[in-house]
Amino acid sequence: EDYKFVKDQVEFNQLLTKVNIALTKVKIKKAIERDRLIIQTNGAIEELDKSINIFMERLREWYGLHFPEMDRIITEHEKYAKIVEKFGSRKAIEDPELRQFKEKSMGTELTEEDIKTLQLFSNKILEFYKLRDDLSKYLEKLLKEIAPNFTELAGPMLAAKLISKAGSLERLAKMPSSTVQLLGAEKALFRFLHGKGRSPRFGLLYNHPLIQNSPEKLKGRIARVLASKLSIAAKMDYYSKEYRGDKLKKELQERIKEILSSK
Repeated sequence: EDYKFVKDQVEFNQLLTKVNIALTKVKIKKAIERDRLIIQTNGAIEELDKSINIFMERLREWYGLHFPEMDRIITEHEKYAKIVEKFGSRKAIEDPELRQFKEKSMGTELTEEDIKTLQLFSNKILEFYKLRDDLSKYLEKLLKEIAPNFTELAGPMLAAKLISKAGSLERLAKMPSSTVQLLGAEKALFRFLHGKGRSPRFGLLYNHPLIQNSPEKLKGRIARVLASKLSIAAKMDYYSKEYRGDKLKKELQERIKEILSSK
């Protein structure tokens, strides 16, 4: 008995093509669905940052009634919250930086209940810090899974911001590198197109260490090279799923070195 389900090679090739197209669609669909998770997680982290800043300003003002001198000495927010949570009353603080100030502080005395409430508030802020940390780790894992080439070049936080700004990995992969270069500079570009101000040289890319650490007059050129490599990396992640991030990174660093030495 003959179990042939195609009558000839031509029909078999057509079937193969259809199967390949279907598989590619499934692969791309999966990538699209997963990249939405990057956008949501990145959004949650950005909102957490805003909330933490608002709550920390409140804590500094509130605890500042009791120990105003600490505000200027402990500039790092998380450390400030940890000190309040751990010690409560300024008299109990054992931090060497603060020892000399706590005895002569101009702050008001607080009751045990006042202190406990401040400690509770600090504790909740520190839970936000922990949540932010957990989300950042999760985001990094997601990025390495979905956009490994792009993440290798941009770094996790910037990669997440660029994918979010573009709206999806697909959109990012289809953008010309000049658009990638200006992602996040839309307002400045709009002003420039209406005859106000200069043409922007970069948007979110400004935060990349390669641009941060280069001389002012070369920032534009370096942004162009970086955007072009990022554009290639996004296309690789979206279309081919082949990992060449380390090779791309090496090429990028060599190109930057050339630019910096040809000043």
